Amino acid sequence: MENVFIFIGSKKDFNNFLLERNVDDTALKFMDLIRQYNELVRASNVGFLDRAARFTTGYKEEVENCVVRSEDFASVLEHVVTNFSQIISLGHEIMDLYLHNPPKRVIETLKIECDSNIEYRYSEYRKIKKESLREVSSQLDGFVIGQKGAKRKVLSGLYRLSKKDDKKPIVMLFQGPSGVGKTELAKSLSDYLGGDLLRIQFSMMQTNEASNYIFGDKHSKSSFARDLLQRESNIVLIDEFDKVHPSFYNAFYEIFDEGKFNDLNYSVDVKDCIFILTSNFKNEAETIKKLGMPIYSRISSNISFDELNDSEKVEVITRTYEIVISNLDLEEVKIVEELNMKEWFIDHASNYNNIRLLNSRIQEAVYDALTSRLLDQIIVDR
Repeated sequence: MENVFIFIGSKKDFNNFLLERNVDDTALKFMDLIRQYNELVRASNVGFLDRAARFTTGYKEEVENCVVRSEDFASVLEHVVTNFSQIISLGHEIMDLYLHNPPKRVIETLKIECDSNIEYRYSEYRKIKKESLREVSSQLDGFVIGQKGAKRKVLSGLYRLSKKDDKKPIVMLFQGPSGVGKTELAKSLSDYLGGDLLRIQFSMMQTNEASNYIFGDKHSKSSFARDLLQRESNIVLIDEFDKVHPSFYNAFYEIFDEGKFNDLNYSVDVKDCIFILTSNFKNEAETIKKLGMPIYSRISSNISFDELNDSEKVEVITRTYEIVISNLDLEEVKIVEELNMKEWFIDHASNYNNIRLLNSRIQEAVYDALTSRLLDQIIVDR
């Protein structure tokens, strides 16, 4: 191998890097390489190589580019990862090898074989600057209705991030009732920074499953570190952090204190990340009691979200209604408007405390009405 490019970062950025290097679909795919390797091994195991086969003794196929993606590593057996450099070079003479987020053992084997030929490339995540805080504020207002105090504290945390010179990431705890805009605010920040939000829900995992996910298991399994490596922005949302088992907190000590994380297979740098932890805590005392001071003291900002008032709920109703209507044709809009749905929801706004539920009910009402009208018309036509 003449050149080895190890790319650490998101799939989107890796694809852009390949485009910059003019690496197209003609590049050797990893699974094709493994298939050819298996052909050679099978032929060797029976004591001869078929002359009509792809490989003959001592022959190596010359390959200009070979691309190995992150998901490719998850599709092979353990011995392929451990002996990676020997396996890919057994039947091939590769000019340029491109690897996306390889496990640590792959990097170690490559360092032994061709350390001087390795180049590292990284995703360049957009950073928050003091001068852009007004722009961020407008972005948040466009996504999230109400929560003026929470937005102001988030902007304060971003200001701090723009000035910090240590390795610690910013950690924000969003606390308050469900469905008032916590997740939407995190999404809007990630959208501003140019990537999809990395959202992790430990509450969905059993204890053993969560342990394997956090500390690493087989390289073929999903893991916290691998997901962090592949993030598209520096916003990481950990939903329902209050549901994380306390036995896993030591993993977060390293992340929040040192801005790095290591598991069995991967190492990841998160020093410029913004970790947003959501919870349903009502106040600081309840938060400290549940999480404990060691974790709580590592949280940069404790940000409370309030129930929406009726005028804010009306704004949610108006915005959701307009979005739903924009997807309908003129006849469908006429049917819905004749039923005065928007006005009904506005009159009953005080009955709803969860934005997510309110959005769902508006969409449900609109499409239930349209479906009923459609079925009634079918009956008449018969």
